Amino acid sequence: MEISMTEAGWALLGVVVGAIATGFFNWLLQSRQFAHDKEMFLLQNKSGVMVKSVLQEMLNHKSYTDRSFFALKERVGGFSDDQIRQFLHEIGAKKTSRSDGSEEWWYLASRQEERNAKRASRRGA
Repeated sequence: MEISMTEAGWALLGVVVGAIATGFFNWLLQSRQFAHDKEMFLLQNKSGVMVKSVLQEMLNHKSYTDRSFFALKERVGGFSDDQIRQFLHEIGAKKTSRSDGSEEWWYLASRQEERNAKRASRRGA
């Protein structure tokens, strides 16, 4: 009877050690995967933040309240037109077009009054 208890004890110890080792290695792999995914997420969003910064700078230029989509797109490479439009919406830009409707223009909603004043002064001149 003493021999079977020893065998059962060793079997139980083997199962416990195996479970602990498996759990540890799974935790280690998951933590490395999480760190990698986090780094990739930050790198992908960093480019988006930089693009928004460039667009914001262009739309905040003291001489120009409006910018053509072509001019904005020219400064931002590696993104589709729709992605650039999404960035523009995220920074609070509004879309408009000239009277003939031929080209798309963007301005910051925060500069709406300044834009209206410039347009009124051009019409009055």
